[in-house]
Amino acid sequence: MTAHNRKLKTLTFSIDGTEFQVQCNTWRIVNNSEDGDKQYVYVPGEEFNEETDPDYSLQATFFSDWRSAGISAFCWEHDGETVPCVIDHHPDIAAEHVRWTGEVKIKAPDVGGDVRTTEVTEIEWPWQGPPVFSRP
Repeated sequence: MTAHNRKLKTLTFSIDGTEFQVQCNTWRIVNNSEDGDKQYVYVPGEEFNEETDPDYSLQATFFSDWRSAGISAFCWEHDGETVPCVIDHHPDIAAEHVRWTGEVKIKAPDVGGDVRTTEVTEIEWPWQGPPVFSRP
């Protein structure tokens, strides 16, 4: 098999039915799930791992947009709400197009920064359960 690589260039990023990929600069689905602790009993060779709950988050950086339909205003207007999220990765390449769906809990981001820098909105929202992976 030969090496395969692809640059991140195309994305469809929908939150609560509104697409925000035009403002998106970086994105990442992070698996924060802990490994279960190994437990031992008084029988040689007997052990088990405790189950843990899945813990995923969505991290992204957007160029701030405070217009009425912009991502920055959306975050503050929906703070604390749980909304649907759909991410289509490589939607322009049929053999590599993959999708993650689920619900994320909106948390209003920090605002502000250094003078004369491009304003960005950085988010980290928890997925409500693990995101569902599929091939559309």
